[in-house]
Amino acid sequence: MFSTQGFGATSIAQIEQAAGLSPGSGALYKHFRSKEQLLDVALAQRLQEITALPDRLDLGPLSDLRSELTLIARWGLAELERERELALIVMKEGHRLPAFKDAFLAAIVRPGHALAVEVLRRYSASHDVKFEDIEALGAVLCSSLVGFALQGFMFGKGFLDVSDDRFAAAHVETAMALVAQNERRSDEHL
Repeated sequence: MFSTQGFGATSIAQIEQAAGLSPGSGALYKHFRSKEQLLDVALAQRLQEITALPDRLDLGPLSDLRSELTLIARWGLAELERERELALIVMKEGHRLPAFKDAFLAAIVRPGHALAVEVLRRYSASHDVKFEDIEALGAVLCSSLVGFALQGFMFGKGFLDVSDDRFAAAHVETAMALVAQNERRSDEHL
């Protein structure tokens, strides 16, 4: 309800009714102090679901960058879809809910960017490739996935005639081209 009609426009009575409680009874307050706490709990539950990321993605030495980037791109798009409602709340209500926005940034956005940089660092170390600005490159790669997902949130999944799989494949091809360009630069400096 927060993601579709807005945090401020969603009443306690509406939440109670959606939860199967008597609307207007105040029963929600037996479980949560406020709407803000309810939202905080929703974010905390989502964070528990995504904390298993290191268990689901092997972060060992990179032997096949293309395969790992493909896995991360597909996983990333699926995770972004699972975060749709929370992302929409941040987009619509972040200015009214700065603590929630900051928690979302710290728990979801920054770790996503850190993962992209970590993959590039591991590849750099294992293949003796120097990236000019590894943090910016990681931000470009991560942000392209996020941008595609956010446009889908705003305009619907079919806003372009490009499926998630096709986007992930093009994303990986772009990343591989950037890596190859940095490999050539590294070889030239030897």
